[in-house]
Amino acid sequence: MKALFDKFRRKDAEDAGPVFHPGFGEAPPEKKPARGLDIRALVMPLLVTSLATLLIAAALIYVQFARVAEGQAEAVGQAEADRMADRLAGRLQGYTDVIAAAGTAPAVVAAMAAGDQAALDEHAARLHELFPEVLRIRFLALGDDRLDETSTPPLSYACLELARLAEAGEVPPVEAHLHGTAGQHVDMLRPVIGPQGAVGSLLVSLGMAGLQDWLRPLRPAAGGYVELHQGDEGKLLLLAAAGEANRQQAVAYAAPVAGSAWSLRYWPPAPAVPLDATQQTVFLTIFGVALLVLLVAFALYSAAIKRIVHADLVAVAKQAVEMWSGQHQHNFQARLAESLEVLAALEERLQMMQPRAVQPDAAKAEAMRRSAGLVVDELPGPLHGALQPHDKPAGDDGP
Repeated sequence: MKALFDKFRRKDAEDAGPVFHPGFGEAPPEKKPARGLDIRALVMPLLVTSLATLLIAAALIYVQFARVAEGQAEAVGQAEADRMADRLAGRLQGYTDVIAAAGTAPAVVAAMAAGDQAALDEHAARLHELFPEVLRIRFLALGDDRLDETSTPPLSYACLELARLAEAGEVPPVEAHLHGTAGQHVDMLRPVIGPQGAVGSLLVSLGMAGLQDWLRPLRPAAGGYVELHQGDEGKLLLLAAAGEANRQQAVAYAAPVAGSAWSLRYWPPAPAVPLDATQQTVFLTIFGVALLVLLVAFALYSAAIKRIVHADLVAVAKQAVEMWSGQHQHNFQARLAESLEVLAALEERLQMMQPRAVQPDAAKAEAMRRSAGLVVDELPGPLHGALQPHDKPAGDDGP
C-alpha cells in the first residue's frame, strides 16, 4: 500500500509540472483538481422535468378554470337577457290579456255583429280609461281592408295584416309599425270572437316613446347596455335603448320577447374575465405552495442521497482495503444494493486470485520412490527408508 501511495504521489508531482522557486519567476496559479459529477447535477434534470410538468399542469388547470369561469359569465349574461325579455313579455301580455278579454265580452260582440259604431266607441272609451297611455283604440270589422292615413296613428297595411292573422285563428304578435316616421307606433291586436267565430278585431296602438320607459327599469343594478330590436339578423330595427352605449364592444346576449316580433340584446357592464382577482390570488397561492414544497423536497432528497452515497463509498473503500490486505477484521455497513454488489464481486475476485494449497499425494510419492532407477531426494533428516552416509547400496563391494 505504501508503494502504491508513493506511486500516486510521484504521478501528482509529474502532473504539477516544474517547480518555480522564488527569484526565478512567478509561480503559475494552482490548478484545481477536476470535479466529477455531483449528486445535485444528477438530480437537476429530474427537478427541471418536475418543474416543467408542474408548470404545464398549472397552465392546463388555469385554462380549464378560465373556461369554467367564462362559461359561468356567459350563463349569467344570458340569464340577465332572458330575465329582461321575460319581464318585457309579461308587460305586453298584461295588455294583450285585457284586449283579448274585451274582445270576448258579449256587449262588444253584439255591437260588432250589429255594426253599432256608437256602442263600439263607448267600449273604446272605457278601455282608454284602463290604458291612458295608448294612442288609439279601433274596432275593425271582419274583412275590412280600408286604410286610414289621416288618423293618428295611421291605419296601414301592416295593421290590416295583423287583423287577417287574427281572423284566421292565429295569435298576431305585437309589432312596431311605420318605424322612423312621424306616425310610428306599436300595435296590439286581438280578435272579437262571437258564437260563430271571429266577427272583427280590436286594435290598440301605443306610442314608441313608451318603449323607452319600459326598457329603462329592466336593466340590472350592475348596469350594462340593452337594446330592443324588431326583425331578423338581416334587418334589425332599433326600437329603444338604455344604458351605456360604449359597452357594445363586449359580447352581447340576445333573447326573444315572447308574444312579439321583438328581441332584446344585452351587453354586461364589464367583459367576462377568466378569473377575478380573488380567484387568481387563490390559484397563484396554491401553485406557489406546491412549487415551494417541490423545491424543498428535492433539496432534502438530494442531500439525503449525497449523504448515503458518501457513506457507502467510504464503507466500500475501507472494506476493499481490508480485503486486499488480507486483514478482513471489520464489517463496514453499506446501505445501497449497488455497494453490496461491488463488495461481493471484489471478494469473489480476491478469492480467485489467492494461490491454492497443494495437498501431497502419499501413494503417488511412494510409487515414484520404488520406481527402478529413480532417486527421490527427501528433505533433510532421518527418515524411514532413507540412505545414511555410512550405508552402502546393496550389491556394492567396493571400498
